Amino acid sequence: MTLSGIVTDFDPGLSRAFAVQIALVTVSTVVLRRGYRLPGMSVLDALYFSTETVATVGYGDFNFVDQDPWLRIWAIFLMAAGITCTAVLMAFLAEMLISRRLNHAIGRRRARGMSGHVVVVGLGAFGIHVAGALVAAGKPVVVIERDPENRFLADAQALGVPVVFGDATLSSTLEAARLTDAAAVAILTSSDMVNIETALAVRDLIGPRWESGPELPVVVRVFDRSMGQTISSRFGFRHVLSTEELSAPWFVGAALGLYVLGSFSVAGQMFMIGRLAVEAGSGLAGLAMDELSHSTRVIALNRDASGTLEHPPRRGTRFRAGDLAYLVGPYEELLGVLRRAKGQAGAIQAVVGEGMV
Repeated sequence: MTLSGIVTDFDPGLSRAFAVQIALVTVSTVVLRRGYRLPGMSVLDALYFSTETVATVGYGDFNFVDQDPWLRIWAIFLMAAGITCTAVLMAFLAEMLISRRLNHAIGRRRARGMSGHVVVVGLGAFGIHVAGALVAAGKPVVVIERDPENRFLADAQALGVPVVFGDATLSSTLEAARLTDAAAVAILTSSDMVNIETALAVRDLIGPRWESGPELPVVVRVFDRSMGQTISSRFGFRHVLSTEELSAPWFVGAALGLYVLGSFSVAGQMFMIGRLAVEAGSGLAGLAMDELSHSTRVIALNRDASGTLEHPPRRGTRFRAGDLAYLVGPYEELLGVLRRAKGQAGAIQAVVGEGMV
């Protein structure tokens, strides 16, 4: 529990209760310093007696028996107000300390009876986005997060997603998230090494299920493409996706004039789906569908002149200037088509697809 975390968890009412307590003791110190008789009081005596009265301790060294009636009335008010402020202050402190422990325990308790859920490891910007999408799709989710001060905890709470705090590389944390009863695991922290260690811990925990062909899909996020390929081949993970591999087609395709609609991977090969405007004088104008590269396909063609949509166009159909072509194909081959179009059409304005992260 860090100091910053404690300060963040302070209820505004705690500050107000503390301020009232200080104000009460300060006012009482002034009143006793000026009004207490036989004997008189120093400032320190007045502060001491005020604190003693507010705390309802009473050591017998000072009392209000021989004081003026108004001062005894003040003493009655001071004791009643003091015990009330102290009780409120203690209640706020107890609530703050206990709620922190409950937040840690509630996530584990809620996850205890779950099955068929998706375990999301890492509550970063990407992790909370994935969790939100899964919840929207009607899939139960359990999140594992190491940092109890994570800034997305409020978002997870709003989604109704239980959060299990702990180290996801430890089997005890994975068991608390009911990993063995999960439908899938998404490991999405911002550290390649943590993701790899967690994936290996998951594999060790599910044991025999992995050897017979993993029934539990494990999606691992890595940032380096070559590392992702090495992990996939060496450890048998089927869904290792690198940020570089996923984002590069979007940026390169957009730079070559393709409005990127999506990308996906099949057997380690990246495919792209995009929309391309056929420019007058470009290399695509006049080209027939069957003259494209072997694996590139035009799935729909929007004829600007006639306003008709051909889906799919016939193999002998030719591109015309002003057409909007919707293409799908392997990343490298589709970029080859785009380079061919760009090479004869000059500079093409880069368009970044909607939804690109």
